[in-house]
Amino acid sequence: MRVLGDIPRLNAKRYPQKKALIMGDQHFTYSQLNNLANRLTQGLLSLGVSSGDRVAVMAENCLEFVVINYAVAKCGAIMVPVNFRYKKAELIYVVNNSEPRVLFYGPEFISLVEEAKSEFALPVRLVAISGESLDSGLTMVGLMEGQPVSEPSIAVDPELPAVIMYTSGTTGVPKGVLFSHVAYFNLYAALVVEGDMGRDEVAMVGMPLFHNGGLNATLQPTLMMGNTAVILGRGFDPDEVLDAVGRYGVTVVLWVPTQLAMMVNYPGSTKYDVSTLKKIWYGSSVISPSVLEASMDLFKSGFYQWYGQTETGMVTVLRPEDHAEWANCTGREMYNADIRVVDQEGQDTPVGETGEIISAQKPLGMIGFHKMEEATRETIRDGWIHTGDVAKVEGEGYLTIVGRTKDMIISGAENIYPKEIEDVIITHPGVEEVAVIGIPDEVWGESVCAVVVPKKGLQIDDASIIEFCAAQLSGYKKPKRVEFRDELPKNAAGKVTKNILREPYWAGRQRHV
Repeated sequence: MRVLGDIPRLNAKRYPQKKALIMGDQHFTYSQLNNLANRLTQGLLSLGVSSGDRVAVMAENCLEFVVINYAVAKCGAIMVPVNFRYKKAELIYVVNNSEPRVLFYGPEFISLVEEAKSEFALPVRLVAISGESLDSGLTMVGLMEGQPVSEPSIAVDPELPAVIMYTSGTTGVPKGVLFSHVAYFNLYAALVVEGDMGRDEVAMVGMPLFHNGGLNATLQPTLMMGNTAVILGRGFDPDEVLDAVGRYGVTVVLWVPTQLAMMVNYPGSTKYDVSTLKKIWYGSSVISPSVLEASMDLFKSGFYQWYGQTETGMVTVLRPEDHAEWANCTGREMYNADIRVVDQEGQDTPVGETGEIISAQKPLGMIGFHKMEEATRETIRDGWIHTGDVAKVEGEGYLTIVGRTKDMIISGAENIYPKEIEDVIITHPGVEEVAVIGIPDEVWGESVCAVVVPKKGLQIDDASIIEFCAAQLSGYKKPKRVEFRDELPKNAAGKVTKNILREPYWAGRQRHV
């Protein structure tokens, strides 16, 4: 396999009657998936889509999303997955930035697309995945009607872009990250090898397909191996998820810590048969030691912690055997990754010290940012992607993420990394979730604010949190302010959007970054 369109093509030859996709009571075999993708490819070609053109998709998880994904790849075009949580202005921004020739939309987004289309900078053909059409009756079914199932005779260069994946947008506007076919295949190979994915896996795709976690960290590695993917719909319901594990015999999942916390705290979690589940991949945000321990007790599975970015792909893993001695660490680089932790002068950081993670652009990293040359030059320097993530070097190749350079709090000339404080507060018996941010301080420049989600049914106050930190941290690191919330704002990857938490405090002011 060299290009993404090879995934359904070759597996249709090897496993024609094997179930590739399951969603509810529907399924596609590999033969059906490839035939549908080929028919849609011909339909897209009839609309004038050619190599290098962009094709956008705004839809909730569905089997059709996967068909579109492979049809776009077979055209040599570039897939643009659109966040289904976007509002009008965000949709307009992404469409005008990526300039797609075609936009597929799910029935849930008819009103939004209709409202936004007049502000699209260039003409876009609008294709309804199902339901009402906004463009002269143009539908996905109609586009495929009468088209042949034969393979299109299009040579696709594996070095060229396959996808524009927009960043989560935790700071500023989303950036369109260009990824090649070859980089994705290197990523999938690493996930398969380091994640111990075998030949008869049933993988749950519980994250949105517009996001790397759903599309490129779960779905495509699963299908590359000729395995079966069980796709769940929007939202996360512990009953639905745990029932699906037993019903379909799921063997591997990718969950974020928030989802694990929801399941271990759900009173009905123990009534489900989850004995088929052997591998739990997790990552994206900090996990409470108590949640990790409870998850291991509930699922009796091997746990794999991943770290990476949209720009780098996954680059580190903490494998099951590492969790005994190195459970407090993030992990160490995967077999085909090349990462360094460097100081401000670009020198490698010694054990015990902190620095910025940089990751080799090849073989796993992005080509660059779409239509953002300056941002690309700032991020990729001498073949290294500068992540902005700060890590502590632990030794033996292990590292621990301590925060983002843009999240760093400078208080009285002292550098404070929020994750160090979060790691302490999350161990408080009354805390469910926490995010630490810097807020303006007239004397110190910035001071530490902890935003805390208490465990349900428990009452805690700010004094108890501050005292808890004071017993374990230097005085300048303990919070000066504690806020309590019912929930923390998060993006599609489950990461806390700290810019939203900081915004009310910094309106009209400038931070250090």
